[in-house]
Amino acid sequence: MIRRRQGGRTLVWCALPLILTACNGGGGGTPAVTWSQAEIAAAVDGILKTGLNTINADAVAELFFDADPANDPFVLDTRDASDYALGHIPGAVNVPLRDFPSRYLQEGDTLIPADRNVVVVSYVGGDGNMASLLINVVRIEDPANAANYPWSKSLMMGMQAWTFDKALAAGYRYPDDLGVRRVEASTQTTANGGGSFANPNIGLTAGDTVARAVLRRADTYLRGFTDQLDAQFDAVALKALLDDGDPTNDPQVLSVRGAADYAKGHVPGAVNVGWKDVAVLANVEILDPSRPVVVYCYTGHTGSLATVALGILGYDVRNLLYGMCGWSPTAAVSATQLNKFNLVRGWDFPIDDGGAGDLGNLANYTPPTGCLECHSSLTAIAYDRIVNKPAEPTQPPSVGEG
Repeated sequence: MIRRRQGGRTLVWCALPLILTACNGGGGGTPAVTWSQAEIAAAVDGILKTGLNTINADAVAELFFDADPANDPFVLDTRDASDYALGHIPGAVNVPLRDFPSRYLQEGDTLIPADRNVVVVSYVGGDGNMASLLINVVRIEDPANAANYPWSKSLMMGMQAWTFDKALAAGYRYPDDLGVRRVEASTQTTANGGGSFANPNIGLTAGDTVARAVLRRADTYLRGFTDQLDAQFDAVALKALLDDGDPTNDPQVLSVRGAADYAKGHVPGAVNVGWKDVAVLANVEILDPSRPVVVYCYTGHTGSLATVALGILGYDVRNLLYGMCGWSPTAAVSATQLNKFNLVRGWDFPIDDGGAGDLGNLANYTPPTGCLECHSSLTAIAYDRIVNKPAEPTQPPSVGEG
């Protein structure tokens, strides 16, 4: 293999045709460019700055129920194949999270249509955000004008918000496991400054575009886990490490909540960088790259965006399951997000599981007829509110004065 510098880039020329295909992802002979950590960080930072994050289950259903197929999103299910087979949103395509970066590298627009919005469905929502960030990095070439591109968002709270079938959330349903994956732990209000360290040395990453280099870095990060949910770290495990009297096994804790909410209360020892700013290399020099990091946010969603961003940049990092809502049930500390993360208000939308009643696409849903049948179905109630939404009340005419 011969390396040649050109215009600040390292062009990698492969000696054999077989190696050439591997180097540029089947690009047909175009030499792959190698990208620095700073360039990869800038690409990720641009997408984080767009603020693209989650979409609620009822909002997804509304897109399919409105009889306008032009706005129907493409649904990507990133759960493991066995859980997808148990039940999934009708029409969803399954690519497990750990396989997604390499599949997207190989298949591109044939895997994810470039002209459609994407909803990523996962176990707990945050893990879906990991794939969603990668899709947006590839498709949004000009993050300053992100509105001009189709978006990708994660289904908030994942499959557990779509259906009451606990099996489809792999036992991670919230809040049914109170005391198992959540704690009621103390918080700290004094700020922590962190250290001053060099960023991890990840060398150069090949890719004919920087987005493809990001995908390769994400593939390296996610392949480091034996199971995709290993990237989620629960509060019980974190508290046990912090309380065991052995500071040598304590992970670094990074809060990516807003500064005002960090000041109200944070995990003891946590340092603070907002989630949209974690791909700015200077901001994360407070983290020691030789030690593991646990990231947390409000509910686990933006924390996962920050987590995969840091993983791409070379950090040994995991996301705190349910974020601050997993650490403290105190409303003032959770910044009202605890109420928003209440699955009692979830829906029980249709799923496909390989049976005779599969819809194939949620747009094929036909609501039940008859008052009793309709009002006993949460999906029918949601459908009725969406399709037969009452007209906005008109302002009564003025009768004047006197």
